[in-house]
Amino acid sequence: MKDHDMGLLTIEEAAALLRVPKSWLYERTRTNSVPHMKLGKYLRFDRQEFLAWARQFRRDGHGRPGRLATAVRSGRSTRPPLG
Repeated sequence: MKDHDMGLLTIEEAAALLRVPKSWLYERTRTNSVPHMKLGKYLRFDRQEFLAWARQFRRDGHGRPGRLATAVRSGRSTRPPLG
């Protein structure tokens, strides 16, 4: 049975899926910040678990502007004067 039959991704496939360098993904596995499994010298990623992990970084682009953005737009400072 091949890895892809089990829903497992290699490091190359996982990096390509996210369009990031393999070195970036290797660093995340070293710090255990990405779900992975180590099979001897081989790293594998469960496809569904990996995609769920990646989704946590998604942003909808509808964030509220902060105070600084409002102050810059209006030309007035919202900070109290110094001194």
